[in-house]
Amino acid sequence: MENGHHKNFAFGAFRLETELQTLLRDSVEIHLAKRPFEVLVFLIENRGRVVTRDELLAKFWEGHSVYDDALRKCVGVIRKALDDTERSPRFIETRRGSGYHFVGTVFESNGKAEEVGSRQLAAGANGTEPIDRIKRTSKIVIKNRPVLFAVFASLSILIAGFAFVAYRSQQTNSEVKNLTETVAVRRSIAVLPLKNLTGDAANDFVVDGITESIINELSRIPNLKVISRSSVFQFQNKAALPQEIGEKLGVEIFLEGGVRVSGDKIRVETRLVDTKDGSVLWANDSNPKSFGDILAIQDGIVCQLVAELKVKLCDEVQDERYRSNPAAYQMYLKGLFYRNQLELEKAVEFFNEALRIEPDYALAHEGLAGVYVVMESNSQIPPGTAAPLAEFHANRALELDENLVGGYIALGAAKTMLKYDLAESERYYRQALLKNPNHRTARLWLAYNFTAQGKFADAEREILLVRELDPLSFGVRLNLAELYYYWRKPDKSIEQAELMLLASPGDETAYSLLARNFVQKGEIDEAFAVLKRASPENTARALVLAASGQTDEARKIAEAAATSNAASKSLSRGLLVCR
Repeated sequence: MENGHHKNFAFGAFRLETELQTLLRDSVEIHLAKRPFEVLVFLIENRGRVVTRDELLAKFWEGHSVYDDALRKCVGVIRKALDDTERSPRFIETRRGSGYHFVGTVFESNGKAEEVGSRQLAAGANGTEPIDRIKRTSKIVIKNRPVLFAVFASLSILIAGFAFVAYRSQQTNSEVKNLTETVAVRRSIAVLPLKNLTGDAANDFVVDGITESIINELSRIPNLKVISRSSVFQFQNKAALPQEIGEKLGVEIFLEGGVRVSGDKIRVETRLVDTKDGSVLWANDSNPKSFGDILAIQDGIVCQLVAELKVKLCDEVQDERYRSNPAAYQMYLKGLFYRNQLELEKAVEFFNEALRIEPDYALAHEGLAGVYVVMESNSQIPPGTAAPLAEFHANRALELDENLVGGYIALGAAKTMLKYDLAESERYYRQALLKNPNHRTARLWLAYNFTAQGKFADAEREILLVRELDPLSFGVRLNLAELYYYWRKPDKSIEQAELMLLASPGDETAYSLLARNFVQKGEIDEAFAVLKRASPENTARALVLAASGQTDEARKIAEAAATSNAASKSLSRGLLVCR
């Protein structure tokens, strides 16, 4: 910073703003953790010379030579963010035995970012982008704050469905080429919960973890609809005809199978089934392998599946770093298992145990970030205590592995909770969707974000797309009903609430929504009729009484509800957390 001004830099299609600590490419923020961001700024500021490794270690790692590997990884993270390579560097050149040199053409300003753009336009050379592609993004002034508070209040007592969303982002030509005509024909798949064939419930966490990992890997394929966990797990331990599975989940094929564990050996059997006639399209029976090879087994199944689907993905399956410590991965799987059972404190214990075994285990950091977000949003701990932890673990996860989608989603949620910065949160959700085009929770939380901004049509689009990925989800129906209520479309909200009651007769959330919508329509008698079917503790009773003029009675109910945990506990069953 010079003379009270923060520096801004433009190079290629990128813009770096030191005041906001943001890196943007064509106005889209690229996530870069604090340490890599600082190193990048330092390299740019000293672009006239080679910056030695010793100098960087002294400045950012207190001179410890043992952190040389951390420096190398840090530069690797920067290169990934800039789409740069060591062999053919456009921005960062490695000088062997010496250090690093920033070689890109840079336009600098100590004032506003627009000044950087004008200088870049004037230069117009060296591969730089025209200024009309470099537009400053400013922070959005929060409007509709009552809606924002209503959304997050409903998260703690009503909104079920904190699970992972998908976003069908626009794909580049190279991504589209990964899909063949075969996928155009078979473009939807469900991975049913694998069966625990061991006879020992203690192995459930392994079996469920393998199922979820396969879903996660397949969901990264653009234009392939992969049904989310919350819908497919409704078929767990249930017999269903292939045609019924296809009809309820809206898919053409599904994967089913089982897992056998004997001692330290694990064996996975799977088969791909056509929902039209139940015919087996492909079968796989892996040889017994040690538990340490579980990731290799999962990757093998995914590779065989994508070969059947004629999709290019197998060069991008699970990172080798997660295979090196089977004990940490086992603790991580246990954390996932208890997370999905909504035993969040147990999940935290196992994720922390994974980190005790391996402090830099990125998956465990991602898992903790997601669980802490849910604990904060669901008011399970004192307000303001979990969101900072979620932010810390999300940043750490992304420092270690920038492809962990849950890290971006947790950051988006944490930024909203801590600063109510909807613009920043939206950017994180969109980054998550760029990483995984079938991520349920990313799309759902983007819909929450749009609702808070009053962008109801955008929110509706996102939730309807989530419904395609999660057709049996009670939480998705609830979120759609809540959206229509805030949008003041009571008839549509009532329709969704009635569907909720069909799926879950006697559900108090549905009764609350019906009563609230009838009040919105001015039909107070209808609202009272709904409450006759609901529990006496249903908090919507206060709203209906207030609307009918019985304000004293309404105040008593509201005050009693404020001191009770019943509301926050009554409807948490649809809550699922970040993976």
